[in-house]
Amino acid sequence: MGLSLFAVHLSDGALATAWWASGFGGLAVLLAVAMWKVREEAIPRIGVLTAAFFVASSIHLPLVVIPTSVHLILNGVVGVVLGRRAPLAIAVGLFLQYRLIGHGGLTTIGINACIVGVPALAAGVLYPVLRTLRVPTFVRGAVLGGGAVAGAVVLNFLALLLGGKENWERLAQLVLVAHIPIVIIEGLMLGVLVSYLEKVKPEMLS
Repeated sequence: MGLSLFAVHLSDGALATAWWASGFGGLAVLLAVAMWKVREEAIPRIGVLTAAFFVASSIHLPLVVIPTSVHLILNGVVGVVLGRRAPLAIAVGLFLQYRLIGHGGLTTIGINACIVGVPALAAGVLYPVLRTLRVPTFVRGAVLGGGAVAGAVVLNFLALLLGGKENWERLAQLVLVAHIPIVIIEGLMLGVLVSYLEKVKPEMLS
């Protein structure tokens, strides 16, 4: 199971029961907030971001030192575009990843959604704050894109370290290092994306 945990999507059997069970409680709270007064015109946007989040899991970057790969997460993009609706896209995307490509686990969908979704929500909240502070658009996107991935990786690290059924300390440390390229790539991606959207369709940003 070890190498499969590099994906920041914890597999079945990785965590103690109390941890994955509490993950569903956390997901219920996130979804309750996300679904509150969803407007009909928001549904297509949620669908598009769900698809993008799902497809990102198939874009893998091979690692040189370790015989495995890591993939894009896009939780920063989802958070900045969807705001508090982000957990909807993330939860559905994680379920599709499990059912269609066997990525992650059924019992861990809840905690995986929290690990990826909480930084996404933070990115959505912080984007208008940084805009109000007149932080340059590209910098805004780069900080939140990379920061959302880094946040997910750190939460994944803590879950493995504190809630693992086995001693995952070394693996948890490797996960942190392995995702440094993803942090950089997604930071640059969101920086470019928000620079474009601010010019052509600023209402899409949270």
